[in-house]
Amino acid sequence: MFRRWWFVRLLRNAEPERRRPRRRLSKEQQELVLREWEVLRDRLAEFAAERLAAVGDVFRAAELRLPPEEATARRDYLWALEAYEAAGKLLDEAVDLPDLTAAVVLAERAVERLAAAHALHAGHRSAPQVVRCFYNPLHAPVPHVPARSAKKTRQRPRVGAREAAADRRPACPACRNAILAGQLPDVLPALLPAGAAGRRSPRVLVPYYTVPQQWSPWSATACGAYDDEVPAMVLRGDHRRRAPRPGR
Repeated sequence: MFRRWWFVRLLRNAEPERRRPRRRLSKEQQELVLREWEVLRDRLAEFAAERLAAVGDVFRAAELRLPPEEATARRDYLWALEAYEAAGKLLDEAVDLPDLTAAVVLAERAVERLAAAHALHAGHRSAPQVVRCFYNPLHAPVPHVPARSAKKTRQRPRVGAREAAADRRPACPACRNAILAGQLPDVLPALLPAGAAGRRSPRVLVPYYTVPQQWSPWSATACGAYDDEVPAMVLRGDHRRRAPRPGR
């Protein structure tokens, strides 16, 4: 979804390990970035609304009534309901691309946890948890890699710098191949507000995970993909941060 954004090259410090000299964008470039950001925000908002509507249909068709003794299935089911509710709240309040991405991620995780509850209720083993691409959680899932035995782990050959970089974070096949080729992966951008990087700095697009965590919960959780506490956090309203918002 939304792959190969033209402004990927404008993202600053896509990898914190590779510091680059800061280059101020011209006024024309800033306006172009903001226009493209607005278009993408509207497109992603429409996509997120469609996904949440589809997930709502799934929940209505797969409602469960679980007895107290099925504690694990009940816990999964209640978490799924909470995640779906949190996704709707995020969709209503979203102002930037990571907010909308988190709404989609939580809705999809809700369906996965709902399926796990149904499997447990039927006496089956639930499917492995889906691992999402760190660089953009809207990308294809990260392929499942079977666990290595201790002996095979000891015999694993040394890897190069690019392979080490590709292994540092969960990545979909396309992003992993880009890193192995020495290229920038398709990073989910966030709009850093004016003045955030300095008193005179303009609004610019940056990789979502470089936004300071005190401003955004999504940089540390991959838009809710890696933290089961996110739905409760959103429902409490703790996902809001005291920082300049993109529209200001």
